[in-house]
Amino acid sequence: MPLLPTIEEEGKLPWLRLMWRYRMQFQSMASASMVFVGSGMRLAWSIFDTPAGKFLNNNTTHNLMMSWYIGAALGALLAALFVQRVTKNVAYTSSGFLLLMAGILNLALPQLFSAACYSSVSVGAAYGLTQVQALVTGSEVAHKSIRGMLLSCERIFLWLGVSIQVFYTRLWYALEPLERGHAMHIDQLHGILLAALGVAAVILALAHRLESPLLLLHQERDMAVGDTLKQLHGQSATELMHLREDCRQLHNARDWEQFAEEPNRDLSCWHRCARRLLPLLKVLLVRCFATLALSLPYNRAFLVVSWHGLECDMNCLYWLAFCGLLGSLVGAFLVDWHGRRKLCSLSLFLAGIIIVMVGGVFEHLESVQKTYYDINLQAIALLMLLFELIVAGGVAVPALIYTAEAFSVSHKARCLAGILICEQTLQLGLMVAAFQHFLTDSIFFFTFGGLSFAFGLLVFMLMPETKQLTLFECLIKFKKVP
Repeated sequence: MPLLPTIEEEGKLPWLRLMWRYRMQFQSMASASMVFVGSGMRLAWSIFDTPAGKFLNNNTTHNLMMSWYIGAALGALLAALFVQRVTKNVAYTSSGFLLLMAGILNLALPQLFSAACYSSVSVGAAYGLTQVQALVTGSEVAHKSIRGMLLSCERIFLWLGVSIQVFYTRLWYALEPLERGHAMHIDQLHGILLAALGVAAVILALAHRLESPLLLLHQERDMAVGDTLKQLHGQSATELMHLREDCRQLHNARDWEQFAEEPNRDLSCWHRCARRLLPLLKVLLVRCFATLALSLPYNRAFLVVSWHGLECDMNCLYWLAFCGLLGSLVGAFLVDWHGRRKLCSLSLFLAGIIIVMVGGVFEHLESVQKTYYDINLQAIALLMLLFELIVAGGVAVPALIYTAEAFSVSHKARCLAGILICEQTLQLGLMVAAFQHFLTDSIFFFTFGGLSFAFGLLVFMLMPETKQLTLFECLIKFKKVP
């Protein structure tokens, strides 16, 4: 008698089959991905390419480099006002038009300083708007088995934009030397690409109209909820019933206290506020650590080290961009199979060891007052590349996913906006410290290493494991962990 066929578990499906099965969920991130690519290109233009080479290196140039981060904070603040209240395409189409406007400014006025500032603020605002909306909608439409991979699109396409910018800039100057001149200014090409990405973002947003089931529940559109779940997750009646129930549980749980199995009503007001803010603080600390690997002090230190260690004939930061892209891709494929906490804590410990070694070399150079030509810095450059690879895949990706899983429906958009604003504030502070030479490389790297070990313990002891869990189960996990 032949054996009955067994039911294949979803967790054991290969990556390609999972991505094909939930392709509609990945399509929901297509418009946001175009905005992330454009944002990464402008970020690379501002930090990796350093506009000081195009304009005079003074306070106005510093303002230009800071404008992207200011725009991102403004975009996140604006997103907190309407995300989870209106359709997702409001944020996506607005971001697409902001990219289009920035591209037109670069195309029409490539060498005007004020146009460059306005375009950077515009692209940064598009990034802030899109990240808040994408993390909210992406987490709510994603199946629990691919939620990490889906949300990792933000890191992947941001680094893809950085890589595209630094790569075509290198080709531009390598294939046609500066003394021969160019028929088109390089920033005009940058503007054309930004405008094309903005148009693509608008088209993709209008073409994909599936909304979050939670937003539809909030609008009391029960029939639309069922149709949306069928398109996003397939036709299995049993699975759709469970998904609908999960959505209702998550939507009805409007406050943190409802996630406790036995809520203690004798708690003081201060204690209850602390319990609500604790997940926000933990996620904020890990997110801010991950942003340090994209900061100006780190990039400038690598630029100096790689120039002599890797013997580049020009800007070597494209190696750093490719490591960030590769790390994000690896992290996206690992985070749903090996979990968030284990991957993040292990990566933080490894990154701490590496960056302390790098800091020791910089302290030696500062103490003996030797120039960078006196020693071979190839090993240090490779260690910094390895650090970027580990942080991009093992820290930034899990931190991003934790951000989308830690907060209730009623508070998620505001919490995400607050985290993004704090990140940009940290970046602005580091840039000011780098401009004013308040922060030496050795102090920066030793502080980086100390934070890496401390946050590794924080993640290991105080962060829950949310792999293969629904959003409602994630909230319960965050409630139980102190």
